Amino acid sequence: MFLYEGKGVLGGRAGRGWKASPARRHDQMLQFRLPFSGFTLVELLVVIAIIGILIALLLPAVQAAREAARRAQCVNNLKQIGLACHNYMDTNREHFPPGSPGPARHGLFTMLLPYMEAKNIYDQCNLNGSTYYDPQRYTLVGVYICPSYPGASVVRADSNPANWKDGALTLYQGVGGVIISGQTTISSAHGNLPTNGMFQWQKVRRLSDAIDGTSNTLAMGEFVHRDRTGTLYNNVQGNIRAWILGATSDSELGIYTFKVVEYPINARLDRETSGIPFNHLPMGSYHPGGANFLMADGSVHFLSENIDLAVYKGLATCDGREVVQLP
Repeated sequence: MFLYEGKGVLGGRAGRGWKASPARRHDQMLQFRLPFSGFTLVELLVVIAIIGILIALLLPAVQAAREAARRAQCVNNLKQIGLACHNYMDTNREHFPPGSPGPARHGLFTMLLPYMEAKNIYDQCNLNGSTYYDPQRYTLVGVYICPSYPGASVVRADSNPANWKDGALTLYQGVGGVIISGQTTISSAHGNLPTNGMFQWQKVRRLSDAIDGTSNTLAMGEFVHRDRTGTLYNNVQGNIRAWILGATSDSELGIYTFKVVEYPINARLDRETSGIPFNHLPMGSYHPGGANFLMADGSVHFLSENIDLAVYKGLATCDGREVVQLP
């Protein structure tokens, strides 16, 4: 539409003083603007694919960094336990803490509490009663939990207070030695117990008993074993037990504070289908490739799951006189 001013031929454009209407001017301005631009569907899909690839490349690095932090915290836990063991020795005539003093008696992990700034928990334990009914059974001790463990740290699976699965867990176990042909063992329905480890049944070790050398003797390591098949222990908790239990409440001598070294680290063996005694279940961790171990001298080392079994067993005894060095 056109508007005209002044004199001119009606309906013509030659008229003097004509001008375009606002709508016309707007149309003319649009002709000089750049055309509208944006992403096509193909471009958008390419960008999304590139972002996905970058995330896929970065995610393993982030997970590795997180695992490295968790593993470092686990090392720190064992160092604190090792320091507690040595502080215990300083006040107990150079004796290591007891492994398992008797059926349903407080053992290794209870005795370490006063030396890990947890004396308040220790003071509330009923040291003369059954650990199955102790009021501190569900009290979490953070130092006893490896941060890589994916399960619950405190388990309340049954209303029965004597249930052997219940309680605040520990992801560490003492090293109870190795069964060697011709050497004395203690008979147990859950796997015979040798007498050549740093932690024993109803016996305590002196530091001088580490004839192999404290730097070449395993004192404690990670333990997270669970069955992968079968019907008994195929959940996350598996064969992990509460720190307070010590041992079973009967004469069958199932030990909850230390394990006998019979199998490689992280060995994928099932207690039920493989017929492995509870006391002989393999040490291991949720860290890739091995597990952290505390030496009798208080140092902590990461042992590969591929370590030679003879070397591993040699490190697990304190008085075998093996010529064994850390790998």
